[in-house]
Amino acid sequence: MRKRLTTILITSLIMVLALGGVCFFVYRQNKKLQNAQKELKQQELDIFLDNSEKQVFDERQITVTSLDTKPKKAKTIYSRSYTEAKNAYIKKCKKKNLYDFDSPLMEWNLYGTNNLSMYLYFKASEDTYIRYTIQVEDDRIPNFTRTLYNGEANNLTREHEYQITGFVPGMKNLLILDMYGKDDKLRNQKVFEINVPALQSGAETKLSVSSGRSEEQISNGLYTVFGQQSILLYDNSGVLRGEIPYNHVSSQKLFIEENKMYYGIDANHVVAIGPLGQVEKVYTLGKYSQYEDFIYNGYGDLWILATEKGKKSKSVKDTVISLNLQNGDIKELFSMETLLPKMMKTAKKTKKQKELNWIDLNSLTQVNSDEILVSSRELSSIFKVININSRSPRITFIIGESKVWKGSGYEKKLLAKAGQAEANQAQADAQANSLVDLGSAAEVFYAPFGQTCIQQESSDKLSDGQYYLYVWNSNYGYSATRPKIKWTGFKGVGTKQREAKCSYVEKYLIDETAAQYNQEENKQVAYTPKNGSMQFYGTQSIYNFGSAKEYAEYDKKGKLIRKFSHSIPNVSNVEKQDFKGFWFR
Repeated sequence: MRKRLTTILITSLIMVLALGGVCFFVYRQNKKLQNAQKELKQQELDIFLDNSEKQVFDERQITVTSLDTKPKKAKTIYSRSYTEAKNAYIKKCKKKNLYDFDSPLMEWNLYGTNNLSMYLYFKASEDTYIRYTIQVEDDRIPNFTRTLYNGEANNLTREHEYQITGFVPGMKNLLILDMYGKDDKLRNQKVFEINVPALQSGAETKLSVSSGRSEEQISNGLYTVFGQQSILLYDNSGVLRGEIPYNHVSSQKLFIEENKMYYGIDANHVVAIGPLGQVEKVYTLGKYSQYEDFIYNGYGDLWILATEKGKKSKSVKDTVISLNLQNGDIKELFSMETLLPKMMKTAKKTKKQKELNWIDLNSLTQVNSDEILVSSRELSSIFKVININSRSPRITFIIGESKVWKGSGYEKKLLAKAGQAEANQAQADAQANSLVDLGSAAEVFYAPFGQTCIQQESSDKLSDGQYYLYVWNSNYGYSATRPKIKWTGFKGVGTKQREAKCSYVEKYLIDETAAQYNQEENKQVAYTPKNGSMQFYGTQSIYNFGSAKEYAEYDKKGKLIRKFSHSIPNVSNVEKQDFKGFWFR
């Protein structure tokens, strides 16, 4: 019996030790994996961490390439026929030659849709993935490193085909390709030298960058900046890493969904681009012209700010349309000329205006599949429009100042400010006991003035009928079509004659059940009377100060991480994208 107990104890001890060993091994492996992932993330920050990141190669290790780097014309490339011709060319090359890692097929900007990109194709003898680095001889420009996304399980494949972006214009670039196996061990490395020409557009290669007081690390990704001729992709050091051309600037938005990238190439066309740079679809907007903003509704449609061409009223920037991404159908969701006819009639066209920009819709955000919030700069107001997929859309409320809407016939649509009724009653009570005129009660807070960006946010913590609305409040009161509005009567608000001290990023709690809204947050930002925008990117915020030709990234406490200065006019939107699941893993 004693022998049996001893055996059981020894066996149990061995099992405990074995289990402990397994747990320790798993812990070490997880720790190892976490450290590796942290190191990879650090490499993709696109900033100098130390001087050792620049690699040194023997001349015998470098393959000098001679690629046709002549620029393509934007008017030519955005067609299916152009893409199909390039597809046929690549198919012919693949049939004629065998391409491996040491001798891949390389074509500069194959489809013409990214002037700082290269097409790469080869086959490997085992399942592998590719990590690449672009390096130049310039102490101001850090390495650009990413893992390429191939769309296969665990990102492992034997047939590799990519669009590589990140080359620096006007410089000799080293492209370092590292091939890894499924065990994450390096299988092979190849280094190519590519002379990249300067861009014809004259886009800035390196922006001026200044650091703030925040100790938070900057987020991974590329900033999308909308220039006059192209979408510019800048890294965290202000280095230009991509240039996506278009015919002329229209909607300042770039959106990725289901492995396709959507953006406007001119007032009348939106394109869908695949991860190799190929044109998948070209959408025509018919009798509508797009501008500034669009959003994806989550159900296969883009909702786009538009102008209907050829209207008798010559009213512009007052319509929202939908574009079905599957079949290309265009539908008018609503026109503010129809929803607010009395307000439009009060607008006065100036001598310089050939068209009537009486409302100037400039931003939109989705509430649900049939409801939307849309911003008007000209009226310093925000509208909730419902039933937008039906034949009878209607406005349920307006956020704006009563002085702007006085005598319009739409005063009852104004959403009440939380606490204003109480303030008015208190003032009335005080007036009843006073012999002098005390005037009307002060506003508990102002509605936004000249706002240029809005974003709705839902929360499980809120009750039914409640949600948050973030607003870039330019704090600028101006209306060219309504010169009688006395903007100077609003304390602290900037006008054409005076500058305000600052603009604001504001957070409002909208309570539709109580028919009121409340200002929850009010953050001061640099005064930006025009072309301001915001994006919430993870725990950080991207702010665009278009008037000052700057954009910046801030931490969750509102402290500046980095600020970038450029020379591009009229940039109304800057957003950050990591392009993961499209170009990168």
